[in-house]
Amino acid sequence: MATEANDYLFDNEAKQAGHRFGALASLFDPVTVRHLDEVGISAGQRCWEVGAGGGTVARWMADRVGPSGFVLATDLDVQWLEDDLQAPNVRISRHDVLRDAIPSQEFDHVHERLVLLHITDRTAAIARMASALRPGGWMLLEDFDADIGDGGFVDAASDVADLGRSIAAAIRALLRTRGADTELGSKLPHLLRRAGLVDIGADAYKVIEHDDIPRDLIRANLVQVRDQLVNRGLATESDIDRYLQRLDDGTLRLTSPTLVSAWGRRPPA
Repeated sequence: MATEANDYLFDNEAKQAGHRFGALASLFDPVTVRHLDEVGISAGQRCWEVGAGGGTVARWMADRVGPSGFVLATDLDVQWLEDDLQAPNVRISRHDVLRDAIPSQEFDHVHERLVLLHITDRTAAIARMASALRPGGWMLLEDFDADIGDGGFVDAASDVADLGRSIAAAIRALLRTRGADTELGSKLPHLLRRAGLVDIGADAYKVIEHDDIPRDLIRANLVQVRDQLVNRGLATESDIDRYLQRLDDGTLRLTSPTLVSAWGRRPPA
Protein backbone atom coordinates (compact mmCIF):
# COMPACT_ATOMS: atom_id res chain seq x y z
CA MET A 1 0.00 0.00 0.00
CA ALA A 2 1.30 3.47 -0.86
CA THR A 3 -0.47 5.90 1.41
CA GLU A 4 -0.08 6.79 5.07
CA ALA A 5 0.04 3.51 6.97
CA ASN A 6 -2.37 4.56 9.72
CA ASP A 7 -5.03 5.37 7.13
CA TYR A 8 -4.87 1.98 5.43
CA LEU A 9 -7.68 -0.31 6.60
CA PHE A 10 -6.11 -3.54 5.34
CA ASP A 11 -2.72 -3.22 7.01
CA ASN A 12 -0.03 -5.37 5.38
CA GLU A 13 1.32 -6.26 8.82
CA ALA A 14 -1.85 -8.16 9.71
CA LYS A 15 -1.64 -11.95 9.63
CA GLN A 16 -4.44 -12.02 7.03
CA ALA A 17 -2.29 -10.07 4.53
CA GLY A 18 -0.69 -13.17 3.07
CA HIS A 19 -4.08 -14.74 2.34
CA ARG A 20 -5.29 -11.49 0.79
CA PHE A 21 -2.20 -11.10 -1.41
CA GLY A 22 -2.52 -14.69 -2.59
CA ALA A 23 -6.20 -14.34 -3.44
CA LEU A 24 -5.74 -11.01 -5.23
CA ALA A 25 -2.88 -12.45 -7.28
CA SER A 26 -4.90 -15.50 -8.29
CA LEU A 27 -7.94 -13.44 -9.23
CA PHE A 28 -6.37 -10.43 -10.91
CA ASP A 29 -2.75 -11.08 -11.96
CA PRO A 30 -3.92 -12.59 -15.28
CA VAL A 31 -5.85 -9.37 -15.98
CA THR A 32 -2.92 -7.15 -15.03
CA VAL A 33 -0.45 -9.18 -17.09
CA ARG A 34 -2.75 -9.09 -20.11
CA HIS A 35 -2.91 -5.30 -20.00
CA LEU A 36 0.82 -4.91 -19.41
CA ASP A 37 1.38 -7.18 -22.40
CA GLU A 38 -0.91 -5.01 -24.50
CA VAL A 39 1.02 -1.82 -23.71
CA GLY A 40 4.22 -3.59 -24.65
CA ILE A 41 6.57 -4.33 -21.76
CA SER A 42 9.73 -5.75 -23.31
CA ALA A 43 13.37 -6.57 -22.60
CA GLY A 44 15.55 -3.71 -21.40
CA GLN A 45 12.71 -1.46 -20.23
CA ARG A 46 12.33 0.25 -16.85
CA CYS A 47 9.18 -0.28 -14.75
CA TRP A 48 7.81 1.12 -11.50
CA GLU A 49 5.39 -1.04 -9.51
CA VAL A 50 3.62 1.29 -7.05
CA GLY A 51 2.25 -0.41 -3.93
CA ALA A 52 3.85 -3.71 -4.86
CA GLY A 53 2.20 -5.66 -2.01
CA GLY A 54 3.07 -9.34 -2.30
CA GLY A 55 5.37 -8.73 -5.27
CA THR A 56 3.83 -11.03 -7.89
CA VAL A 57 3.40 -8.32 -10.54
CA ALA A 58 6.87 -6.89 -9.89
CA ARG A 59 8.31 -10.41 -10.24
CA TRP A 60 6.55 -10.83 -13.60
CA MET A 61 7.87 -7.45 -14.73
CA ALA A 62 11.42 -8.42 -13.75
CA ASP A 63 11.20 -11.62 -15.76
CA ARG A 64 9.81 -9.75 -18.77
CA VAL A 65 12.36 -6.91 -18.89
CA GLY A 66 15.23 -9.31 -18.23
CA PRO A 67 18.78 -8.61 -17.02
CA SER A 68 19.09 -5.47 -19.15
CA GLY A 69 15.90 -3.98 -17.67
CA PHE A 70 15.01 -2.63 -14.23
CA VAL A 71 12.02 -2.79 -11.86
CA LEU A 72 11.46 -0.43 -8.91
CA ALA A 73 9.06 -2.08 -6.43
CA THR A 74 7.76 0.32 -3.79
CA ASP A 75 5.38 0.15 -0.85
CA LEU A 76 4.99 1.63 2.61
CA ASP A 77 5.50 -1.83 4.06
CA VAL A 78 8.05 -3.87 2.11
CA GLN A 79 8.30 -6.94 4.37
CA TRP A 80 6.54 -9.18 1.85
CA LEU A 81 8.80 -7.92 -0.93
CA GLU A 82 11.98 -8.40 1.06
CA ASP A 83 10.95 -11.96 1.88
CA ASP A 84 9.82 -13.06 -1.59
CA LEU A 85 11.20 -10.69 -4.24
CA GLN A 86 14.93 -10.85 -4.70
CA ALA A 87 16.37 -10.37 -8.19
CA PRO A 88 19.40 -8.48 -9.53
CA ASN A 89 17.24 -6.26 -11.75
CA VAL A 90 14.82 -5.28 -8.95
CA ARG A 91 15.19 -2.55 -6.35
CA ILE A 92 12.84 -2.62 -3.35
CA SER A 93 12.14 0.70 -1.67
CA ARG A 94 9.92 1.90 1.15
CA HIS A 95 8.08 4.82 -0.45
CA ASP A 96 5.06 7.10 -0.01
CA VAL A 97 3.78 8.14 -3.43
CA LEU A 98 2.41 11.44 -2.09
CA ARG A 99 5.32 12.52 0.12
CA ASP A 100 8.59 11.03 -1.07
CA ALA A 101 10.67 12.18 -4.03
CA ILE A 102 9.49 10.89 -7.40
CA PRO A 103 12.02 9.74 -10.02
CA SER A 104 11.51 12.05 -13.01
CA GLN A 105 10.86 10.76 -16.54
CA GLU A 106 12.69 7.50 -15.97
CA PHE A 107 10.15 4.73 -16.59
CA ASP A 108 8.69 3.04 -19.63
CA HIS A 109 5.82 1.67 -17.51
CA VAL A 110 4.19 2.65 -14.22
CA HIS A 111 1.54 0.40 -12.63
CA GLU A 112 -0.59 0.44 -9.51
CA ARG A 113 -3.33 -1.94 -8.37
CA LEU A 114 -5.66 -1.19 -5.45
CA VAL A 115 -3.54 1.68 -4.18
CA LEU A 116 -5.28 4.84 -5.36
CA LEU A 117 -8.66 4.00 -3.85
CA HIS A 118 -7.05 4.40 -0.42
CA ILE A 119 -5.41 7.76 -1.20
CA THR A 120 -7.42 10.91 -0.57
CA ASP A 121 -5.53 13.13 -3.04
CA ARG A 122 -5.74 10.79 -6.02
CA THR A 123 -5.24 13.57 -8.55
CA ALA A 124 -1.89 14.50 -7.03
CA ALA A 125 -0.81 10.88 -6.76
CA ILE A 126 -1.57 10.19 -10.43
CA ALA A 127 0.16 13.39 -11.53
CA ARG A 128 3.26 12.39 -9.56
CA MET A 129 3.29 8.90 -11.04
CA ALA A 130 2.80 10.31 -14.54
CA SER A 131 5.78 12.62 -14.04
CA ALA A 132 7.96 9.53 -13.64
CA LEU A 133 7.14 8.34 -17.17
CA ARG A 134 9.50 8.96 -20.03
CA PRO A 135 7.84 10.55 -23.11
CA GLY A 136 5.80 7.80 -24.75
CA GLY A 137 5.72 5.70 -21.57
CA TRP A 138 2.55 3.96 -20.37
CA MET A 139 0.70 4.02 -17.06
CA LEU A 140 -1.76 1.30 -16.00
CA LEU A 141 -4.11 2.02 -13.08
CA GLU A 142 -6.35 -0.69 -11.58
CA ASP A 143 -8.90 -0.17 -8.81
CA PHE A 144 -12.22 -1.58 -7.67
CA ASP A 145 -15.57 0.00 -8.47
CA ALA A 146 -18.52 -1.10 -6.31
CA ASP A 147 -20.91 0.85 -8.55
CA ILE A 148 -20.36 -1.67 -11.36
CA GLY A 149 -22.47 -4.73 -10.59
CA ASP A 150 -24.45 -5.05 -7.37
CA GLY A 151 -21.48 -4.56 -5.07
CA GLY A 152 -22.05 -7.95 -3.41
CA PHE A 153 -19.76 -10.95 -3.46
CA VAL A 154 -22.32 -13.76 -3.20
CA ASP A 155 -24.37 -15.41 -5.92
CA ALA A 156 -27.69 -13.55 -6.08
CA ALA A 157 -29.58 -16.87 -5.86
CA SER A 158 -27.93 -17.78 -2.56
CA ASP A 159 -29.80 -17.95 0.73
CA VAL A 160 -27.31 -15.43 2.15
CA ALA A 161 -27.28 -13.03 -0.81
CA ASP A 162 -28.85 -10.23 1.25
CA LEU A 163 -26.48 -10.84 4.15
CA GLY A 164 -23.51 -10.88 1.78
CA ARG A 165 -24.55 -7.57 0.24
CA SER A 166 -25.04 -6.09 3.72
CA ILE A 167 -21.57 -7.17 4.87
CA ALA A 168 -19.98 -5.92 1.64
CA ALA A 169 -21.74 -2.56 2.07
CA ALA A 170 -20.52 -2.35 5.68
CA ILE A 171 -16.92 -2.92 4.60
CA ARG A 172 -17.25 -0.23 1.92
CA ALA A 173 -18.67 2.17 4.51
CA LEU A 174 -15.72 1.42 6.77
CA LEU A 175 -13.31 2.06 3.91
CA ARG A 176 -14.96 5.43 3.25
CA THR A 177 -14.35 6.47 6.86
CA ARG A 178 -10.63 6.16 5.97
CA GLY A 179 -11.02 8.36 2.89
CA ALA A 180 -11.25 5.51 0.38
CA ASP A 181 -13.23 5.91 -2.84
CA THR A 182 -15.00 2.57 -3.35
CA GLU A 183 -16.32 3.69 -6.75
CA LEU A 184 -12.99 4.91 -8.09
CA GLY A 185 -12.59 2.49 -10.98
CA SER A 186 -14.89 4.17 -13.48
CA LYS A 187 -13.27 7.55 -12.73
CA LEU A 188 -9.77 6.42 -13.73
CA PRO A 189 -9.98 7.37 -17.45
CA HIS A 190 -10.92 10.95 -16.52
CA LEU A 191 -8.06 11.11 -14.01
CA LEU A 192 -5.59 9.87 -16.63
CA ARG A 193 -6.72 12.58 -19.05
CA ARG A 194 -6.46 15.16 -16.29
CA ALA A 195 -2.84 14.08 -15.80
CA GLY A 196 -2.15 14.87 -19.46
CA LEU A 197 -1.99 11.29 -20.75
CA VAL A 198 -3.31 10.26 -24.17
CA ASP A 199 -4.51 7.08 -25.92
CA ILE A 200 -6.75 6.34 -22.93
CA GLY A 201 -8.54 3.01 -22.63
CA ALA A 202 -10.32 1.08 -19.88
CA ASP A 203 -12.25 -2.10 -19.18
CA ALA A 204 -13.72 -3.95 -16.19
CA TYR A 205 -13.33 -7.50 -14.91
CA LYS A 206 -15.37 -9.47 -12.39
CA VAL A 207 -14.96 -13.12 -11.45
CA ILE A 208 -18.35 -14.83 -11.27
CA GLU A 209 -17.02 -18.12 -9.94
CA HIS A 210 -13.41 -19.20 -9.37
CA ASP A 211 -13.04 -22.20 -7.02
CA ASP A 212 -12.31 -20.98 -3.46
CA ILE A 213 -10.29 -17.90 -4.36
CA PRO A 214 -13.05 -15.28 -3.83
CA ARG A 215 -13.88 -17.08 -0.58
CA ASP A 216 -10.30 -16.68 0.64
CA LEU A 217 -10.32 -12.96 -0.18
CA ILE A 218 -13.68 -12.28 1.47
CA ARG A 219 -12.79 -14.24 4.61
CA ALA A 220 -9.36 -12.60 5.00
CA ASN A 221 -10.82 -9.10 4.65
CA LEU A 222 -13.78 -9.71 6.95
CA VAL A 223 -11.75 -11.36 9.72
CA GLN A 224 -9.27 -8.48 9.67
CA VAL A 225 -11.87 -5.71 10.05
CA ARG A 226 -14.66 -7.43 12.00
CA ASP A 227 -13.91 -5.61 15.28
CA GLN A 228 -14.00 -2.24 13.56
CA LEU A 229 -17.29 -3.09 11.82
CA VAL A 230 -18.86 -4.00 15.15
CA ASN A 231 -17.40 -1.06 17.08
CA ARG A 232 -18.75 1.40 14.52
CA GLY A 233 -22.18 -0.25 14.45
CA LEU A 234 -21.86 -1.20 10.78
CA ALA A 235 -22.45 -4.92 11.37
CA THR A 236 -23.37 -7.16 14.29
CA GLU A 237 -21.27 -9.97 15.74
CA SER A 238 -24.06 -12.45 14.99
CA ASP A 239 -24.31 -11.43 11.32
CA ILE A 240 -20.54 -11.63 10.87
CA ASP A 241 -20.39 -15.03 12.56
CA ARG A 242 -23.28 -16.32 10.44
CA TYR A 243 -21.61 -15.10 7.26
CA LEU A 244 -18.23 -16.57 8.17
CA GLN A 245 -19.90 -19.88 8.95
CA ARG A 246 -21.61 -19.90 5.54
CA LEU A 247 -18.28 -19.07 3.88
CA ASP A 248 -17.08 -22.48 5.08
CA ASP A 249 -19.70 -24.11 2.85
CA GLY A 250 -17.90 -25.09 -0.34
CA THR A 251 -21.17 -25.09 -2.29
CA LEU A 252 -21.69 -21.35 -1.74
CA ARG A 253 -20.98 -19.58 -5.02
CA LEU A 254 -18.99 -16.38 -4.58
CA THR A 255 -17.95 -13.56 -6.90
CA SER A 256 -15.13 -11.05 -6.80
CA PRO A 257 -15.23 -7.25 -6.62
CA THR A 258 -15.14 -5.54 -10.02
CA LEU A 259 -11.66 -4.41 -11.04
CA VAL A 260 -11.38 -1.55 -13.54
CA SER A 261 -8.15 -1.33 -15.55
CA ALA A 262 -7.37 2.01 -17.21
CA TRP A 263 -4.31 2.91 -19.22
CA GLY A 264 -2.80 5.96 -20.90
CA ARG A 265 0.44 7.12 -22.48
CA ARG A 266 2.58 10.18 -21.83
CA PRO A 267 2.70 12.15 -25.08
CA PRO A 268 5.98 11.71 -26.99
CA ALA A 269 8.39 14.61 -26.71
